Amino acid sequence: MHITRIELENIKSHVNAAFDFERGTTAITGENGAGKTTLIEAIAWTLFDVLDYRKEDFLRRGAKRGSARVTFESGLDERLYTVYRDTATGYNVYDPGLKMRIADKKEEVTRFLWQHLGVEPGTDLEALFHRAIGVPQGTFTAIFLETPAERKKAFDKLLKVEEYRRGAEELLKTSRFIEQQTTAVRERIARSEGEVARIDSVEEEYKTFAAQAKDLASELEKIELDAAEKKSTLETLDKAEAELVAARTSLESQRTEQIKLTFSVEQKTRDLELAREAAKKADETKADCEKHRTAELRLKELERERTEREKLRDNLSKVESALASVRADQKYSNDALESALKAHAAVNGLKIAAADEERLEKELGRLRDLAAQAKAILNQITALDEKIERLRESYRANKSQLAQAVEHANRSDDSTTLAKKDEEIIRELASLQAALERDERFQAEIKNGLCPILSQKCLNLKEGETLDDFVTSQFADLRTRIAVLETEHGRVAVALQTSREAEKFLKQLATLQTRETEIADEGKRLNEEKASLTAQLEAHPKIDDDLAKVEAELKALDSPKAKMRLLDVEARREGELRQKLSNIESNLERLESDRKIHVEQLESYKDFDSFWKEATEIRDSTAEAHRTYLTNEVLANSVAERVALLEEATKQAEGIDKSIADATAKLELAAGKYDRDRHASARSELMELQRRQAESSARLETARRRVTELESEVARLSEIKKTIKGDLAEKYRLEKASELTTFIRDTLKEAAPLVARNYVYHVSLEANLLFREITGNAEHTLKWSEDYGIQLEEDGYERPFISMSGGEQMAAAMSVRLALLKQLSDIRIAFFDEPTTNMDAERRENLAVQLSNIKHFDQLFVISHDDTFEGYVDNVVTVERGEDQAPQEAQASLIGSA
Repeated sequence: MHITRIELENIKSHVNAAFDFERGTTAITGENGAGKTTLIEAIAWTLFDVLDYRKEDFLRRGAKRGSARVTFESGLDERLYTVYRDTATGYNVYDPGLKMRIADKKEEVTRFLWQHLGVEPGTDLEALFHRAIGVPQGTFTAIFLETPAERKKAFDKLLKVEEYRRGAEELLKTSRFIEQQTTAVRERIARSEGEVARIDSVEEEYKTFAAQAKDLASELEKIELDAAEKKSTLETLDKAEAELVAARTSLESQRTEQIKLTFSVEQKTRDLELAREAAKKADETKADCEKHRTAELRLKELERERTEREKLRDNLSKVESALASVRADQKYSNDALESALKAHAAVNGLKIAAADEERLEKELGRLRDLAAQAKAILNQITALDEKIERLRESYRANKSQLAQAVEHANRSDDSTTLAKKDEEIIRELASLQAALERDERFQAEIKNGLCPILSQKCLNLKEGETLDDFVTSQFADLRTRIAVLETEHGRVAVALQTSREAEKFLKQLATLQTRETEIADEGKRLNEEKASLTAQLEAHPKIDDDLAKVEAELKALDSPKAKMRLLDVEARREGELRQKLSNIESNLERLESDRKIHVEQLESYKDFDSFWKEATEIRDSTAEAHRTYLTNEVLANSVAERVALLEEATKQAEGIDKSIADATAKLELAAGKYDRDRHASARSELMELQRRQAESSARLETARRRVTELESEVARLSEIKKTIKGDLAEKYRLEKASELTTFIRDTLKEAAPLVARNYVYHVSLEANLLFREITGNAEHTLKWSEDYGIQLEEDGYERPFISMSGGEQMAAAMSVRLALLKQLSDIRIAFFDEPTTNMDAERRENLAVQLSNIKHFDQLFVISHDDTFEGYVDNVVTVERGEDQAPQEAQASLIGSA
């Protein structure tokens, strides 16, 4: 794979930029903030779906949409493809050869990139990029300095070890589901067998109820015939009873009507008398009632006039209030105009003082600048004193370490001889321990002093000696020899440890001596710099008295410029105030005219109160007569109507007597046709037959319903009997599936550590080759352990990652990350973002040499703000700062690798 071109539009500091790249190692240089890291971020976002912050922060400030295009040559078919992505939703792959898009959706683009980047489907591209391809700036060695738990969390995800564990956990859900299904089938079989066991008793019950239903049907038919006959007789008697009741009811109704008519005649007579009395009262009060109504109409008219008068009074009050307000405003404006004229005169008097103030402020600024310069020099001298003191402490510490290293180096013995002797002692101890354990097992097999092989007394023992005594004596000799060897091993181990520590101190001597020289040189330089600054401070003019004098003079002036600004604001209001006073005078004339008009209009209402009083007195004096007339008016008008009603009621009372005589004759005829005792007997007999009919019908219905239920139950049990066989087969299938799921899950759980170990083994081999290739030292062996830590073996001793030098850590981390990339994908591209951070010039040079030694990769990108790598890379791309530049084609200069 080979990235050929990157195009950015409105991405961070890039407005519209393009960069071309060649194979080999490329250094991307430029000043801080030029947008070098943005190139890596654009590749990560476009090809690996990695963006460590929000898209809004990736977009250039003020732009609505930004986009990135990355063109690469695929290692799969060696053709060019362009991947486009923008900050909205655009994401696609374009084939320049076919001149068409070949992937449009994120899912399609991701599958395309998995295939052409040479990674397995489902690979976590984010983890691959962060851990191997483009490690974030400043974190290249960070993960290897973390705890084993943190390293495991990071690299298990990258190596897909976690997928095996997750697969086993997911299969646990499947296993539980199968168990639930198996339990359900077993319960279903048990229920079915329990139900089928009672099929014989259900069939017998079915036959019993069927016979019972047949007998009840015959009995019910006979009862229904008897009940029909009795019902006919009862209906005849019911009819005779109804006729008797109707005749009696008619007679009682006529008598009740006679009473009501008599009462009605009396009531209507009383109502007619009341109406005639009310007519008399109405005639007496009619004249006063008319006066009352006329007075009320007059008062309504006067009420309207009063409303108009009150409205005029309100308007007059508002006009008078407005006049008072305008006159107050006129007084305020006259006062303000007088103040403005005074401000004019005051401004002219302050001009000379303001010029003096401006001169003194300039002088004060100049003196304060000189004071700030002197303070800055003094702060620099203080900082240098602190640095010199820290350097002295470093010198003393280094000198102490150097003396300690010389002292320990003198104790160095031949560690190889001691190590060989230590191994010999350990082998001999292991042999003696094995012999002791063998004899102890032999002693346990002895019974009653007999040989465990021949089952008889041993013939090689002395007189009176048992086999157990003989074995015990052998134990004492072995334990004595083991104790002597353990003491010797402890002494040799201490000597070997001392010798190895001395060798370490011996290796540190050169470094400590070089550090002593560096500290001395740095101290000399700092002292020279301090002397220079001290000379500058002494040559600086003394300005404290001048500064105090100028500040006192300024204070005495009492800010004339500020006073002038305030007075000027007030003086500028003169024209505005004169215009305002002119407007006020116009308003006063208009309001005075309005007041006179309202006063004249109110004059027309001067007789209103006397008219109101006269109408009120008439209304009050006739109020009682008005109420009496209204009370009796309706009743007085009903006299004629009540006379007619009384005559009608009298006629109805005279005709009711004949109706009562006819109703009495009909009652006597109906009583002769009806026999009460016979009617009661027939009704009782019919009720008994109906009771027996209902009872038999209910029993028959119950029997038939039970027959239907038992028939359905027999059919259901027969069907259950057929399904038991299928449930047994399903139970067998689920049990086999459960066994298979458990086997797969156990296999996945066991596979996770094996897969991790296999990956670590192959990555470790590849990383060791890369490390030797980078450092050019074949005597060192780099190991990547199963806890994802890095060790460096040198002269038979292993050093952990934390004890390595900065250059060794960078080379080791680089080797492991590149080896991971080679093992996990076909990608042969890597990015190094500011790898020389916090390195001195020598270490930066060494890292540049190491990077130039890396082979077998198509492209390596090194981002740096200095020129360290320019002599050791194949290509250099310079990124320039500037948001408004035209689209730039970054020219890559070919440089011979150092």
